[in-house]
Amino acid sequence: MLNGIKIAQENENRKIWRREWRYQKLGRENDFSIPFEYKTTVWPDIEMFDVEEKDFRFKTEGYEVCLVLDVGMNHAIYIRTLGISLIWDAFQNKLHLNDQETYLHHQNGVIQLKITRKGTECRVQGGERELNIYDSGQYDLNVQIDTKCGNAGAFESENNGMLVWMEVCGIHTADEYKEEIISEETRRELVCKDKLFFKNDHYSIYYNHLEDEMYGKPDAYVISPEHIISAQRVTEEFQWRHNPMGDMTRVLNRGSEWKRESSREEFRISTGIPAVDAAFQIAMDVLDKAKSPQYAFEGEQGMWSAGAFQGTGMGFGVWCRDTMQMLLRGIGFIDPKVTRRTVEYILKSGKDNAVDGLAAAVISVWEYYLVSHDRELLLKNADTIKAKIQQCEKVFNEEKGLVYAAFCSSNDAYEDTEAGGYALSTEIYFMYAFECAFNILKCLGEPAEHYKFLAVQMLKMIRNKYWNPTAGIFTSGPNGSVAFKDEVWETAGEEGAVWNIWGIASEEQKNLIMDNLEHKIITPYGIPLMPGHLEKTHLARSVWTVYTTGYAVAAAELRKEELLVTLIAQQIRNAVFNKTFYEVYNADDGRAWRWPAQTWNAIGYISLLLSGVFGLKKDIEGIWFEGFIPTVLSGIRIFNLRYVNMCLDVSSEGEGKIVKMTLDGVEVKKIFWNLQGHHKVKLICRKED
Repeated sequence: MLNGIKIAQENENRKIWRREWRYQKLGRENDFSIPFEYKTTVWPDIEMFDVEEKDFRFKTEGYEVCLVLDVGMNHAIYIRTLGISLIWDAFQNKLHLNDQETYLHHQNGVIQLKITRKGTECRVQGGERELNIYDSGQYDLNVQIDTKCGNAGAFESENNGMLVWMEVCGIHTADEYKEEIISEETRRELVCKDKLFFKNDHYSIYYNHLEDEMYGKPDAYVISPEHIISAQRVTEEFQWRHNPMGDMTRVLNRGSEWKRESSREEFRISTGIPAVDAAFQIAMDVLDKAKSPQYAFEGEQGMWSAGAFQGTGMGFGVWCRDTMQMLLRGIGFIDPKVTRRTVEYILKSGKDNAVDGLAAAVISVWEYYLVSHDRELLLKNADTIKAKIQQCEKVFNEEKGLVYAAFCSSNDAYEDTEAGGYALSTEIYFMYAFECAFNILKCLGEPAEHYKFLAVQMLKMIRNKYWNPTAGIFTSGPNGSVAFKDEVWETAGEEGAVWNIWGIASEEQKNLIMDNLEHKIITPYGIPLMPGHLEKTHLARSVWTVYTTGYAVAAAELRKEELLVTLIAQQIRNAVFNKTFYEVYNADDGRAWRWPAQTWNAIGYISLLLSGVFGLKKDIEGIWFEGFIPTVLSGIRIFNLRYVNMCLDVSSEGEGKIVKMTLDGVEVKKIFWNLQGHHKVKLICRKED
């Protein structure tokens, strides 16, 4: 939609795909074919091209055509599309459809129309009143725009009009699914036996189906955790949006039905609640795609791709920052071999799009080592690892005790100017990178104390310079910055501050931050990045669910049970309705967009259960659990958790705080890394008064 031009946008959530044309000179006869196909070209681009109607894969139940025309000096405009013929008379400013007419005045020579076809009905909007016809419902898929000039000689010429903008969308029209997709009997049975898992003013999650105010009908149905029926909820795009952000929304799971074949040998978290377990299965489906050769770049097979991006043949590739975030959120426990290849790769290559890319490589090495004790990787890559560590030190500012970081970790597009060159989230990751460097060098028998000193110094500076007692948060920039003065919240940085793996916020500070989160920041759909910014992009005032883990851990730690369940429910909604994990969700209405099968968002959901609910912790000696089991998730279990040379099945008993852990029936405080084989872990939980 062009700036300053408004056309009513009804049925936005029923649009399946969109195609657009801009700024095309109009001659006497102008034909625009609707049927198209696309192909991948050179990363990151795809190309659309016209096809015959018989070869069109994207046919839909209905179509919508929106037009903005500069009529120039033409006397009449003739529009034929979707089975109707319209005439706009420039002298009388009237739009004619058969025997119907309406006044349609131009504005500086520009007219706007919307034509919607649903079966046998066609509606035309744009004039003073709506025009409607009912016919056989037979029509060709094209838009014909013809122009007619008068006879005023030199005062008029042909080819003086212009198609300013035209968008054609395929739409679905049904409020329920066809019988062959899900029978009415099955649908009624699922609804009848349902229990409510979660409900707010905007959506409801039942055990076997989900309802949503924004997405509307039809509802989503969970036949089983591996079988979901949900209509397409996003509008697929095949052309870049006209902005500097590299925006496009793609779809992998076209159609309404999604299935996955799971394996009893793979990592699994089970609650016995179909909707909750379905979201987990969708996350695993995303991870399947992330390591699939179908989506891998040459030389990156068998690694964690950042996402499926444009689909088969053009995945996202391996990214340094994404790899770090995946490891922090537990991907090393799921497939250690794929994780090892990915970590080794980003030491030498991979897309490094953010200022924290140097820190990402060092952190990834140590996070992988903690779940694998793979000393061979450290020895084999020792020189490269040490070079990365030295590069991290080069950006350290000794005078300030911080690293120069113009960008916050979640924003790779433009500087976080209010932070004054020292963005909180990036400072936290570099602080941890120096801690990781200390541990790695100790394992290699190299001098290491200097990096421990840097980590301690940065921790001290973050605690002292970023905590704003008036705001009750760690601001996105230090004392003296605009961010500190204006009390600016930045979600990736605040997550790092409350996440207990880094020990930044005190318990009192965590309580204040989490109260701010609940009452000022979070929306019904998630935690927006940079919520105070005026611009609304995929980076500002939008939700990236990967940055939810630390808040879930803090909610469990502080016994904020309702908040913990809300954070989980928000992502169940995202996953089940869309049958994948999208990159971006609108904070105001929860609509998904941009890239599907986003790996870090998938592992982000798993981490809410693994790190939040179970409270899985790790250090150089071993692992343990110190989480909080909400009442609605009592009985939650883990199967095939891979840790070094062991495989663990974890069950829970009761609800509330985990107060006791047994390993094969024997009470333990920690499961040490040198254990081997398959073992049973039991967690005993109790709610405190």
